[in-house]
Amino acid sequence: MRRLIQILAFVLAGPAVAQVQGVELEEPVLMPAFAFSNELEENFTQDDLKDAWTLIMFGFLTCPDVCPFTLGNLEAAVAETGMRVRPDNVPQVVFISVDPERDAPWVSEYAKFFHPDFESFTGERAQINTLIEATDSFYRLMEPDADGYYEVQHTSSVSVIAPDGTLRAKLQPPFDPGLTAEFLARLQIAYRKEMTQ
Repeated sequence: MRRLIQILAFVLAGPAVAQVQGVELEEPVLMPAFAFSNELEENFTQDDLKDAWTLIMFGFLTCPDVCPFTLGNLEAAVAETGMRVRPDNVPQVVFISVDPERDAPWVSEYAKFFHPDFESFTGERAQINTLIEATDSFYRLMEPDADGYYEVQHTSSVSVIAPDGTLRAKLQPPFDPGLTAEFLARLQIAYRKEMTQ
């Protein structure tokens, strides 16, 4: 009940507050080993998290609303972030498809529709589940209909990974680009202070 009250208070506080739903974790969570790829034979592993800020989201290519909306939201937020941080601190954006059976043949194309620097990958079910669990995310493949078509339910949150490979925050769309950029910039400042202590 207390959690519900906190959420309602957050939502009712006003549009300016509700538009940035960035939540910093109390303790960083180290990302486990993982390996994803795309049809261009490009790879994404835990080593690609090192020395860079990374925003990871999960979804599927035929997603009708959440995925395109969130990636569009991220494009605007990353552009705003670029005006507040050094170029080497602008986060890389990675889209992970949780539906490799349908998406593997052309997964690389998806995120680039929203920005040429965005990347997208998929992988084996065990790898997907590993990263889903590590980021406290969620997905479910629904039962197929008579024609074999199935829906996919999934989290809309975006995981913010620091250059040391730890999960530091979650973003929940819709988020205001400017306010989200300020949140990410403050997160980076706090991280740098932590690294120098």
